[in-house]
Amino acid sequence: MIQTGQSNREQQHQDMPQAVGIVMYHGVVRSPLTVADWCFLAEPVFRSQLKYLKDHFEVIPLSAAVVRMQERSILRPTIAITFDDGFQNNYEVAFPVLCEEGLPATIFLTTGLIDTNDTVWFCRLNRALANTRLALLDWDGCRFDVSGIEAKAKASSAIQNRLKAYPQPRLSTELREIILELGDDPEAPIEVDSPYRMLSGQAIAAMTATGLIEVGAHTCSHAILSLLSPQERKAEIEQSLDAVRRLTGRPCNLFAYPNGRREDYDQDSIRILKTLGVHTCVTAIEGLNDTMTSSMELKRYGIGGDLALNDFELLIQPLLHEVG
Repeated sequence: MIQTGQSNREQQHQDMPQAVGIVMYHGVVRSPLTVADWCFLAEPVFRSQLKYLKDHFEVIPLSAAVVRMQERSILRPTIAITFDDGFQNNYEVAFPVLCEEGLPATIFLTTGLIDTNDTVWFCRLNRALANTRLALLDWDGCRFDVSGIEAKAKASSAIQNRLKAYPQPRLSTELREIILELGDDPEAPIEVDSPYRMLSGQAIAAMTATGLIEVGAHTCSHAILSLLSPQERKAEIEQSLDAVRRLTGRPCNLFAYPNGRREDYDQDSIRILKTLGVHTCVTAIEGLNDTMTSSMELKRYGIGGDLALNDFELLIQPLLHEVG
């Protein structure tokens, strides 16, 4: 009878759908930005979302979730929490909430910005728009209304979408011109208490020491890989993996594609990553992952600052019906 019971349980495990959900955050802030940006989520909203995840899912590290899915050992709705870019508020705001709830997460670092006074390019744009006294901005053949807070947020989103189409050198040049036109300094140090501030090595060490946080790479400069030359692509990946290894003292085998759409990376990117020992990569393509999903192109649900709790629940609800 014992053998029969074990056999039945093993068969049930084999028959059970093997699906994993992954949520993608960026920044979590205590005070709202002057100009709203999708990537920055209010702490109370983040806290309520974590409580929902804890109540309805088994929340495990990304690396463990992939292993369980491949081994067909998913027993209940399972989800992994991830953060892209590596903002200091991941440590100061999000990490205490994760600790309170006892929930693990993975942070993907833009390694060239760690321990610097610089930040991700779209934050420079947001800051310049927040501070500008202009009412109209002319750029790239378009005129953008920047006369009020809501108009600035719309302009920020539209300008970001246009800039993402440019290779990194041109993006940097165009961004600099925009920021100067808006009346801001494109090289101004990012203040220690700024929501745009990036993580320090000390904060990374403190988080990883708890065992709740694992770290992956997100390139050095947040460059979109498909817009780079093969040499630039390899350098961005390799240097970011090396930086994570130095920061954590262990090999890096986790990677997040900047921007993360299908057109933002290619087979050469995947080949380079595999050659360098990476076995788990995440995209920004929405959806669930199952045993048919490549571990080099895992899907995620992007969680932005405009997502109410009810909408958050609806977004990830399909996973509740896959397993359980």
